[in-house]
Amino acid sequence: MQKPTISIKLYRRSVLCQGDLNLGRREEKREATRQEILTAARAKFQEKGYDATSVDDLVLAANVAKGTFYYHFNSKDELLHALQEMVIEEFAEKARQKLTEGNSPLKVLSEFVSEMAKWNEANSDLSRAVFAEKFTRFSQSHGSHGNHCSIEEKKRKFVGLIVELITLAQKAGEIRTDVEADDLVRVILPPIMFTTATWLFNPEGSLSERLERSLTLVLEGVRPQ
Repeated sequence: MQKPTISIKLYRRSVLCQGDLNLGRREEKREATRQEILTAARAKFQEKGYDATSVDDLVLAANVAKGTFYYHFNSKDELLHALQEMVIEEFAEKARQKLTEGNSPLKVLSEFVSEMAKWNEANSDLSRAVFAEKFTRFSQSHGSHGNHCSIEEKKRKFVGLIVELITLAQKAGEIRTDVEADDLVRVILPPIMFTTATWLFNPEGSLSERLERSLTLVLEGVRPQ
């Protein structure tokens, strides 16, 4: 009696599918480990402060090997920026949820800036480290060529969300439409960044109140004529 045989094509397809499945599982595991490191770092930075926290502290808090840490992040600074992106994404999701609930884009923009201000107030050590590192990078790469939104900066989630909200506000008739959204970002963003930076390095009064005043003044100038 002839033994049943398995088609070579079917066998190869089965092997490939299993390989794809294993690859997907490995990617999920890597992403889960990365998120665990970020979550542990967030808690450790809040506990000890950014400058006082070492990579050894972070790997101990996340319960991972140092090699695993450096597989995901080249340095503590890189982890800090990844953590900032994660926080911004959390606020961005809240903002988009408010849009789906029918809130006006301009109101959502104001609340987004306000919520970010409150987070900066509660995590001033982290925010100060981010601003200091960004300023150093900007100075090294741009010198004294002025303040502008670079292509790299536009790609950041914070700037991208503001562009999105401004565009929606224009469509809703809340902001003038004779100026491109990218140009309006260059008007709206600098006061937000400057007010935040000056407060972080001289934290007097409420950052939320300062930003509310600054944003109100700026938005008055870009409303429809």
